[in-house]
Amino acid sequence: MNWFRHLVFAAVYVALALVVALTLPMSVAGMDGHTALLFGLAILTFGGLLHEFWSRQDERGRLESRIWDLEAGMEEMRLELDAARGHSGAMPADPSEVAAVLSEARVLERLADRLPAAGRVAPTVGGVDAGPLFAPRPLTAQPMPADTGAILDHVREALRTDQVDIFLQPVVSLPQRKHRYYELFSRIRAGLDGDGKPRYLLPEQYLGVAADAGLIATIDNLLLFRCIQLLRETEKRHQNVGFFCNISAATLNDAAFMREFVTYMGQNPNLATKLIFELSQDDLMRGGLFATSFLDGLRRLGFHFSMDQVYSLDLDWNELARHEIRFVKLDAARLLDPDGRFADPRAVRELRQQLDRNNIDLIVEKVETEAQLLELLDLYIDFGQGYLFGEPRLAKKQATG
Repeated sequence: MNWFRHLVFAAVYVALALVVALTLPMSVAGMDGHTALLFGLAILTFGGLLHEFWSRQDERGRLESRIWDLEAGMEEMRLELDAARGHSGAMPADPSEVAAVLSEARVLERLADRLPAAGRVAPTVGGVDAGPLFAPRPLTAQPMPADTGAILDHVREALRTDQVDIFLQPVVSLPQRKHRYYELFSRIRAGLDGDGKPRYLLPEQYLGVAADAGLIATIDNLLLFRCIQLLRETEKRHQNVGFFCNISAATLNDAAFMREFVTYMGQNPNLATKLIFELSQDDLMRGGLFATSFLDGLRRLGFHFSMDQVYSLDLDWNELARHEIRFVKLDAARLLDPDGRFADPRAVRELRQQLDRNNIDLIVEKVETEAQLLELLDLYIDFGQGYLFGEPRLAKKQATG
């Protein structure tokens, strides 16, 4: 309360006490002056106690507000210090944090050794700002010339100069549309457009070229460690979100890198539950990938996997569950195709029952309209992804040098 409110409140109960003490003998038969005075004193005492109670509540509210402001200021200072550490190269004081950063730096140094040699720049170890996760710029991929040599030069230059950007797209629970996960995408920068904004190579332009040049694993490795940096930031800030990270069979078969990565994650087991590796059905079904020691090592560390680019659903779901496949992604258009396999809602229910029995969640991706969403809600779909819920946006980097 300010002084004026105190004055008004006190005036009210003092005036009420005086009125009672003075008028009670005249308005109540048999009431003498002494009894009326006692009633007035009782009202004055009660008003004073009530005034004191409200004053304390008001003061408590101000103190809580002040404490909140101080905590917010301390958090802001902590973030500024974190940013300063990232820019200056200073290590956190916590020994476990030091060990984590050093371990990450060793793996990234090994990764940097495999980048194209000329003008090589090692990937940033400073971290990625996860609060907010998004920078305001959406993904704007513009077609580049179809010259394979030029595209390969763009890819190599991007890897040499750390011009691989990470974009995130939310995966939401339905029907609430609550953000539960983010999927990460790597995008290759290829100069600036006429407005000074970055241009990006389309995935269909560079993936085949990068695969032929043996660079897919390197791109995947960069994506993976940017994801780890995001996870570490969300852990510090107690943000309960997970990340889908696309990797290829080439990465899982990269023995040197996976050995370092499994060792690193073994030292940071708390991150495993928030990172889901996403592989295509082609990669998962081909060449005995399930039998690889590194995939088995990741499973033992507590990692789960997601299968996308699904072309066939005639699968042994029990086997997939044994190998920790916990998510399957299907396109909305395929699920809602009136002439397709799921035209009969009973087929969707049967698929869901098979998945539920094996503790596998279905994510419907490429949801773009409210009409699609209404149809999906009728099918009791649990998770959705697509432009309707949020387009891919650039992950904000906290340090780039």
